[in-house]
Amino acid sequence: MSGKATDKSVSLGATDRTQGDATATFRAIRHYLAVGAALAVALVFGFGGWAAMASLSSAVLGSGQVAVESNIKRVQHAEGGIVAEIAVGNGDRVEAGQLLMQLDGTAIKADRGIIAGRIAELSARRSRLLVERNGGDEAALNKALADISATRDRHEIVEGERNLYRARRQTTDGQSDQLQQRIGQIGEEIQGLRAQLAAKSSELELADKELDILSGLEKKKLVTTRQQMAAEREVARLKGEKGELAAAIARAKSRISETRMQIFQLREEFHEEVLEDLGKTETALSELLERKVAADDQLRRLQIKAPQSGAVHRLEVHTVGAVIAPGQEIMQIVPHDEQLIVEAKVAATDIDQIAVGQDAKIRFTAFNQRTTPEVDGTLYSIAPNVSEDERTGAQYFLVRLRPTETVSNQLTETALTPGMPAEILVRTGSRTALSYLTKPFADQLVRAFREE
Repeated sequence: MSGKATDKSVSLGATDRTQGDATATFRAIRHYLAVGAALAVALVFGFGGWAAMASLSSAVLGSGQVAVESNIKRVQHAEGGIVAEIAVGNGDRVEAGQLLMQLDGTAIKADRGIIAGRIAELSARRSRLLVERNGGDEAALNKALADISATRDRHEIVEGERNLYRARRQTTDGQSDQLQQRIGQIGEEIQGLRAQLAAKSSELELADKELDILSGLEKKKLVTTRQQMAAEREVARLKGEKGELAAAIARAKSRISETRMQIFQLREEFHEEVLEDLGKTETALSELLERKVAADDQLRRLQIKAPQSGAVHRLEVHTVGAVIAPGQEIMQIVPHDEQLIVEAKVAATDIDQIAVGQDAKIRFTAFNQRTTPEVDGTLYSIAPNVSEDERTGAQYFLVRLRPTETVSNQLTETALTPGMPAEILVRTGSRTALSYLTKPFADQLVRAFREE
């Protein structure tokens, strides 16, 4: 019995110890849970308070590159051509107006020579026609052709026009002289007719007197009626002949008028012909002068000169005799002593957050970031319209930033050159951390409620 009692007491003691250990473990777990819950509550309220109260700077990011304020000048040629001389190389510093490259002008010079010869020919013709229009003599023609004949290779042209003037003058003067001679002949004919008319008038006067005498004698029966009738016939015949002579004189005068009209028409036709030729000549001359201006411009542009002072960059042609295509970029001139700026692309969705005058941070990614910190700048230009990236299709606005004067002077001492990559950060204000966390969800809810 005593042994059973002892076993029972031992069993009860073990059970009590087990229950005590479980209670202790439960209490420990509850303690840890309480501490964890307290820490969680503290963390939530602490982070929430920080998120609601902490102010974080907001900014718009963009990427771009260093540029010059006046832009890099691209050197091109409108017509292209064959390279005759290359006067510069990459990196050379040039001044505005300095010769960069010479193109071959053989074809253009030949064409201009043809145009110049044709202009001289038409100018000589115009001078001759003006003298003919104004009725000038050969002395006036020589004076008009003096400027053209001063050039040796134009002597044949001048002599040709002078000979043509003489030939045309001789032709018109000859025709006019013939008509004038005809008028003189008709005038002499009229004088003869007038002499005959005067003789007929005298003869008729005598016949009238004779008829009067015979009429008186016939009444006295001293002459026969036949004699009186013969006298009357003579008077009638003389009157008829006198009338024919008067009509002949009138016809001769009419022929003189017609001949004078022929002279007038001859001169008028010549004048009209001169005016017509003069109009055609001046039209052709005007066209040739325009072509000459174009040819002179082409000759002038055979010398490709620097549009401004700067350094030669990206020279594309290195061989004499190479062919340049029309509009091909031959080289670039990077201006020196110009303000360096940063051109960057800003996403179209961020354009409403930036404005001219905002401060920005500029980071030149080509430099060692540990030795080249971010520099201050100011946004001074925003493109008026959106652009699209040809490669990605992304839309962006091109903006320009100018580093502050102090920073700009510091950067000048470094190897900062146009084309270097850069990143910008334009400050747009400040927001709480909670706003950053909740805004995407809020925007999503707004769009969801607006959907039909």
